[in-house]
Amino acid sequence: MGSHLLGNAQKNVHRLQRFQAFEIQTSRLLGGWLPGIRRWEVKHEVGLHIWQGAENSRDLRTRLWELRVTNPDRGVSDIIIPAIKEFARAQHDYELLAGLYLVLKQDLLHAYREIAETTYDIYDYPTIPILKKIIAVTETQIEWAKRVLADLTDSGEKKRQTQRWIMYAQDVLASIGGVDGDEGEDTSAPVPPPAYSTLLPFVEAQRDERFKLQPALPPMPDMKSDGEWTAWQFMGYATEMQAAETLATCLWEVEGMEWEFYYDFARHCWDEVRHSQLGCRRLEQLGYHISDFPHSVSAYAWRQLYDPVIRYCALTYVIEAGSFKLKHQSYQHYLEQDDLESAQAIMFDIIDETMHVRWGAKWVPPLMKHYGYTETLDELVKRCREITAKYGTAAQKAAAERDLAPKNKANEKG
Repeated sequence: MGSHLLGNAQKNVHRLQRFQAFEIQTSRLLGGWLPGIRRWEVKHEVGLHIWQGAENSRDLRTRLWELRVTNPDRGVSDIIIPAIKEFARAQHDYELLAGLYLVLKQDLLHAYREIAETTYDIYDYPTIPILKKIIAVTETQIEWAKRVLADLTDSGEKKRQTQRWIMYAQDVLASIGGVDGDEGEDTSAPVPPPAYSTLLPFVEAQRDERFKLQPALPPMPDMKSDGEWTAWQFMGYATEMQAAETLATCLWEVEGMEWEFYYDFARHCWDEVRHSQLGCRRLEQLGYHISDFPHSVSAYAWRQLYDPVIRYCALTYVIEAGSFKLKHQSYQHYLEQDDLESAQAIMFDIIDETMHVRWGAKWVPPLMKHYGYTETLDELVKRCREITAKYGTAAQKAAAERDLAPKNKANEKG
């Protein structure tokens, strides 16, 4: 009897290991697919789910460390990651969402409920509130997905494709013994639908039919033009979805880094999605929708020409670090105009961007080592400034060129 109870406790620990791996790897997959999702509002919600998955993984890992599991990934990553890569084979965003939410997350939800209801209510109490929190988040995500998929699968063909993909997703999970591993692995590999190979990473970021795409965003107006300046600035914030999509592709493409790397990138990605939401909300308050303005996805496109090291270095060391001067000027301008709503939004963005620059300093050097870079960090940053000066927006080019210009010795002494 005692050994049976001990066996159940050990089995629950192994299940929690698999669950935390599923949560962070699902966040990575959603990141890889973020640029390929067409519907604007769906992108925003998926950005939140990327971060929620990372939080769920963190909470489960914290509990595993308490349970003396020093390496929560040992023995499970080699099983979970290949399965997630099979989910990545989806050819349409509605297939991807159906497989992840109606199959994988639904099965995880069932497993979370089972453990929360059957584990030791006193001995293992700390596990229960963690699972209840994750259960609530997962339930909300699944209900959202059901509503979205009812809208996205608006033809018989899309419904047939979705059902076929759901069946394949079920086969993938069955091949690894289900989400908890209790069913035993099936040695026969699941067979994907014909010609289904991964589309990741996406070369171009997708937008739905409401958006009028053009090579570049409208030029910067005079800050004194008040209404025009405010609309332009928050239109720019709304397009920070491209920054989120760049980070999301890195989240997917970079393999073999420590867990904390993916956790920080998931948060950085979600922050940029929030900045896009910030812009959209402020535009709505001003009587606009983001699709009322010409839209560009060129920033995502040029960053995809480079590997994740350059993408992340350019974004953090150059673009974000170079944006503070204009943002502080905008903040003061809005205060002078008594536009406290815009000022508040700008200040929260400055707070976020300060943290992002610190993450750049934290992760660019390890990424350089991971990808075998031999140049110094200063040399890499200079190269990223040159790239940004060539491809960035007018404001980004100006900031990059300013930093590349030779320093005035008189100014340096001052």
